[in-house]
Parts: sequence; structure tokens; C-alpha cells
Amino acid sequence: MPDIDNSKPLTRNWMREYSPPEGYYDEYLDAEGKPRPHWARISDAFGRIDKDSWKRRKRQLDRLIQDNGITYNVYGENKAHLHPWSMDLLPHVLGPEEVAKIESALSQRATLLNIVLGDVYGRQTMLQSSRMPPFLIYSNPNFLRPCHGLLSPRSKHIHLYAADISRAPDGNWWVLGDRVEAASGLGYALENRMLSSRIFPKIMWEARTRSLQPFINAFTQHIESLAPQNSNSPNIALLTAGPNNETYFEQSFLARNLGYTLAEGADLTVRNNRLYMKTIGGVQQVDVLLRRIDSSWTDPLELRNESLIGIPGLVNAVRQGNVSIANALGSGFVETSAMLAFLPWFCRNYLGENLEMPSVATWWCGQESERKYVLDNLDNLAIKPTFWGPGAASYFGPSLSSKQKEELVAKIHRYPESFCGQEIVSNGTIPVDIDGALQPRHFQLRVFLAPTENGWKMMPGGLLRYAQEENDVVVSMQQGGATKDTWALRSKSDKSERSYGSNHDRVVVERRHYNDLPSRTADNLFWLGRYVERAEGLTRVLRSLCSMMVDEADRETHQAALPFLRQILPPGSDTKAFVDPKTASPNLEKVEKAISFALFEEKNLESLVSNFASIDRAANKAKERLSNETWFRLTELKELAQASVDNMPTVFDDETLYLLDKTLETLASFSGNLAENTTRSQGWRFLEIGRRLERALSISFLLSAAYKSTGPNDETLVAKLLEWGDSSITYRRRYLNNMLDTNLLEVLCFDTSNPRSLAFQIEQLRHLLEKLPHTVNSKRHPIDQAALRLYSRIGLSSPEQLMSRGLNAGGSLPLLSFLEQTNDDLLILAQRLEQSYFAHTQVAQQQKSYMNLA
Repeated sequence: MPDIDNSKPLTRNWMREYSPPEGYYDEYLDAEGKPRPHWARISDAFGRIDKDSWKRRKRQLDRLIQDNGITYNVYGENKAHLHPWSMDLLPHVLGPEEVAKIESALSQRATLLNIVLGDVYGRQTMLQSSRMPPFLIYSNPNFLRPCHGLLSPRSKHIHLYAADISRAPDGNWWVLGDRVEAASGLGYALENRMLSSRIFPKIMWEARTRSLQPFINAFTQHIESLAPQNSNSPNIALLTAGPNNETYFEQSFLARNLGYTLAEGADLTVRNNRLYMKTIGGVQQVDVLLRRIDSSWTDPLELRNESLIGIPGLVNAVRQGNVSIANALGSGFVETSAMLAFLPWFCRNYLGENLEMPSVATWWCGQESERKYVLDNLDNLAIKPTFWGPGAASYFGPSLSSKQKEELVAKIHRYPESFCGQEIVSNGTIPVDIDGALQPRHFQLRVFLAPTENGWKMMPGGLLRYAQEENDVVVSMQQGGATKDTWALRSKSDKSERSYGSNHDRVVVERRHYNDLPSRTADNLFWLGRYVERAEGLTRVLRSLCSMMVDEADRETHQAALPFLRQILPPGSDTKAFVDPKTASPNLEKVEKAISFALFEEKNLESLVSNFASIDRAANKAKERLSNETWFRLTELKELAQASVDNMPTVFDDETLYLLDKTLETLASFSGNLAENTTRSQGWRFLEIGRRLERALSISFLLSAAYKSTGPNDETLVAKLLEWGDSSITYRRRYLNNMLDTNLLEVLCFDTSNPRSLAFQIEQLRHLLEKLPHTVNSKRHPIDQAALRLYSRIGLSSPEQLMSRGLNAGGSLPLLSFLEQTNDDLLILAQRLEQSYFAHTQVAQQQKSYMNLA
């Protein structure tokens, strides 16, 4: 459907019904209530979209956010809560002259902050000249003494600069704060742009919206150039604090789209003053670390010794010039509130210029005249701590009571160096779609700059955040704020997108370490495969059980249901308690409770909804390795789980059977996507190994339960086992309707052409294990020994041999011993894999014993 239908008469332009508040600069309308020049055509284009089409696009946006799993962690009192990303349909628009002005001003600022950092961690001329008070350096928790003297690659400490800017009432921009410690938001800005391009492709094209890709290309070229060995194909890792970090989605998104490895501190180690990543193929040296955790937490050896997310020895590896870090350690020094008060002088002294974009006016109370001004104007200022830290708080002068003011004045007199006064910011306003009507909201814009061969270049866009309520002046995602995509328009003279850097001198070397998969990621993918297959096996058991208890309510079918019932009961449960002694048939009421427990009980770690939760956890930890299509299938599972918990249908309702059928359909789509659209990387192999191990265990456990107490050639049981194994058609094409145990075993145990057979899983495992790094050793590896026992046992057995009674004491079937030994070998193989490839991860908390389920 086209975005603009020019054939329709323009009877009502809803964009013209917006009314901004007085006293603020509005991004959309000027003082006369007319759209600003760069908004004119875009306003008409949006105004032509009718109400129904706008709602459809809003639903499409919400669906895309959900399908792509775009989230933001909001911290509560005890833990982080995962919230869906919030983005307004209507973009923020900047004209070409505006973008050029912002880029020029912030390029100057980034250059100045680099100089300040170079001086503070170098010669310290500002300190010696008394222009920088010693308190602001040596009492600053972001000044890291061990980092003094560290040489920064290319003489730059900042490799990605971000600034939060806003409009003054006169329309000029001012800087609210500099973000260089771990500048977040770049990934979210890219994701917002992807969403906009899906919703309004035609309007974006007609508006001549600049692409973000040239900036990303320039940024990645710069990061790659930081490698100490000046390699054409450096090994780059993005350091994250883990899934509980508030912007973990963004970090995963960046790693996946930039081609970098997402690494936690536990994935990295320093040996011989070099940084290495622990991978399934051993350790591999890391050349560049794109840091997304605060500097002080990166090295517990030289910085914060309580850090559990850092890498001991990292500072010394940087000191020896063996690894580059972006941004440099200690960069957060310039984020200090008081720094804003000194930047104008620094700019005049070091650059011979005035600041092109002023900071919000700031007075540091450590200076007598500035302290007097703050105390005299307390009613009109915001009072902020000089250094942010535990217990630090801001005070909003106009909202303080007389007693609170007295207490604050006393604190300032007692500890003047600890406080700054700042002008209260009057953020500009933007129109926001609220239930189909445009309402004004205060906003801040975060823009990003990266160094290139031609100087600092700004991303033509940014991450705009706006307040939740109309009168809110504080803009915070943690307090319910939302975002907009920012469109930077090309000028009429720009005929095409221009690259920020030059590529013609770069030597392209294709380099991909075959075994560069981090052990933690391999562990998570392995368990993701196991949880997915475990969910499928349980779903098939539950569907078969529901069918046998309701659709075919005869005695033979009820008897055949008992082995399936054993699969969903807690370990050690006796199925006799579920059987009516008079009729020898299962008690329907008790069985229904057992099925409900296996389906919906979140406290039951083996239930279907618990498996869904485990899938979600494992997938989130390896998200950067999963394609959007694969992630979409996993999102569907999450939705199914939530719907089932919210509705809690009775077991024999059609909704329950629909849930089971939909689960199988989604899992089949997931498997199909893995088979057809996934590169055969080591990550894929570990996921497949997990799936094949789990499916082999499911087959073995169910057959063992079925033949522990059954009679020979129970036709109903044979038919139900074939149905569970999705092999009924295969069986009948070969054996017609002769339901014999030996034929069943041939299909479900020994048929290497049947994807649902035990032999097929073992054969697939053999091929997968042959590609793992341990196979380069000439000596047989413990993994190979465990696998060989599985291959030989399958190869040396036959259905007729396993079904011949009387050969063992007590007349038990050899099949039971065969299945028990197969179970043991599968679990040993899983254990050997964990010991060889996941040894440094905490696997034990994920493991669930199967030994008591048979």
C-alpha cells in the first residue's frame, strides 16, 4: 500500500491540529503556528494518511518491536524488568543547515575533550597552571590513577562521542551533558531507523532522508584501525556487562550488525600482558575492545577490586600496547558536572575559539564567587552533585520547601566542593502521537560523532527521547520515556550519499576464525538446542496423552497412555496412584491435573511454560548469533507461553490442543529456519548437537517407559508411539497395518533415513562432532570415546535381538538394558562436551538430571 494517496482530496490534515505550548521552542511549528520550512512537505505527506491507515501502521510498528525483541531494562527496587522498546510513529526532522551546524559545534567539543583527557592523563598542564582545581581531578572517582600515562591509539581517548543536546527558548542548541564513558544509544538509533524505513519507506525517500550507513562504515573503519599490530583483519570484541544491563539489547544488536564478538568479562583473560578470548578452539588474541561497561569496573586487579564483570590485568595489557580500548579507560572524567563550568576557558586557551555550542550554565561551588551566586539564586537553579555516586542526589530549587533549602544551604557551606549549580533547562517540545492526536512533549536529542580521515563526522540522525507526560521536564527512559527516529534531510545540492572515509587504500583480507566462538556462547547455544527439543518432545507427549484420554476413550488406549503419563510425572512418582483399581483405567480427574501441572505450572521446572522460559533465557544470552527470522520464531514461543499462563484453559479445552499444535508448528518453523537459512558455523553445530542429544534422549526414555511393563506386540501402544514419533506414514508404507514391536524398533531406533529415529540422531551427532576443534588431535579424545560407544551399540544391535525375551535373568527384554546403556552414554557425551568446551562457564545450574525420569 503506498504511503501517500494523492487521488484522495485533502479534507482534513490532522497534522495542522497540533498546538504547542508557549515559552518553548517547538521543533515542528514556528512562532506563527506554521510548519518550519524543512517540515513543510513532510507535514503534508503525513497529513494525507487517514486515521485507519495510521492505526494500521501503529500496529505494524508494535509488531515489529515485538518480533525483533527490542527491549530496555528498567531497574526496579530489586531487579531489572525487561520492557518493550517505545517509539513514536512520527519522526523528528532536522534540516541540512541545522545538521551542519550541530556537526561543526560538536566536532569542536569532541576535539576539546580529547585535549582535556590527554592533558589530565598526561602532562597535567591545566593542573600546574591552576586552571583545573586539584579537587576536580584527584577526588573525581572517574579519574583513574593507574591509567595515567597510558598512550591512546592515534592520540585519541574518544572514539565514539555522544552529546545530549536540547533547544533553548531562542532556538539555539545547548549541551546538557557529554557521554564518552560508554556512549549508549547508537544501536537503538539504528534500530529506530530500521523501523521507520519499514513503516514509511516512500515518505522517507521523497523527503530525501540521509542514510545512516556511511557513518556506520566510517565508525567501523576507525575501530578496526585501532589494532596495535595495524592488522587489516583485527579481532574485535564488544565488552558487555551481560543480559541484566539496561541496554543489553543494543549491545547485542551492535555486535551482530558490526560483526564483532559480544563478550562478557568471563569470556576474556589476560595472559603475558595480552588480552585473549576463551573460545571453543582455545584462546584467541583480542586486538580491540569496544567497551560498554564503565572504566572502573573493567579490571579488578588495578581498578575496583570488587568487580565481577571485568578482566584482571586489562590495564597492564593496555599499558604494554597490546590491546586498544574504545573509549579509552578513564574517559568518564570529562562527564563530571563541574567540567561544564571550565570548558569555555579551556576552549579559548587550547583552541583559541569560543564554544560554538554552549553548555547549560554551570557554577561550581568550590569557587567562592560561584558559590555565592548559587546560594543567592537557589530558587532558580538545579543543584547537582559534583561527582555522581551512591547516595548522590539532585535538588530542584523551585520545588524545595523552606526547611529543605536550609538543609541544602548548610550542606553547601559544609562541603562546597561537592555541589554545582545549574541553570534549569527549558527543553524544547516536539509533537507526539497520543491516541491519534498530536500533543507536545519535552525532549532531548543524543547525537553521535566518530573520528574519520576528514575530521569528526556526525551520524545524520540520533536518538531522540521525550518525556512521558506533557508537563514533565525530566527526560528519562528509566522513568517511562519514549523515543523517536530522527531524520536528517539532504540539501538540494546533495545528489547522493557521500562516504565519510576512503576505502580505496584499504587491503581487504577475508579473515574469519573457524573456531572463534566464545565458550559461553557455545554453552548457551547448546542449551538452547536442548531446551527447544525438550519442549517439542514434551509437547508431543502431552498432545498424544490428551488425545488418548478424550478422543479414544477405550480401555486399550487408556492402558497405552500410561507410558506417556510417566513422562510428565515428577521423578519417583508411581503411576498406580493415577489408575482406578476397579476399572484398571487411568483416573481422568487425576490425569487432567497431572497434564495441567506439566503444561502451565511455572514452579514445575519440567513444565512446558518453564521450558519456554528456559528457551527465552538461553536465546537472550546468545542473541547476537541468531538471525531476525530465528528470533521471530522464539518470540512466538514466548507469546504462546504468556497467553497460556494468562488464560489457563482446562486441559481438554480446544484452546489447550490449539496451544500444543501451535507450539509444534512454531518449533517446526524454527527447525526449518535453522536447516535452510543458517550458516553451518560452530555456533549452529553446538545448537544442533544439543537438539540431537535431546531428541535421542526423548526417544530412549519413552521407549524404555513403554516396554517396562507392556505385553508383546501391543498394537495400540505401537500405533501411539509411531504417532508420537511422527512416523506413522513411514511405517504403513513399509509394513501396512502389521503393528509389531520389531517393526516399530526398526523405524524409531535403527532407521538412519528417519529424522525421528534414534540411529538418525546418532548419525547426525557423528557428523557434527567431526567438525569440532578437538578432532585435530591425533589421540582419541574423551568425546570421541563416548560417541564411539553410541555408534557401536546402535550398529551391533537389531530389533529381533532386543525383543527376544528370556535371555536375561527374570525374562526381561534386552531392549531395556540397551536403552538404559544408551541413556547413560548420551549423558556422558553431554558431560564430556561441557568439560571440553564450556569448562569456565557455570553449567551446573542449568543442568537437569534425566536419570530418574526413565
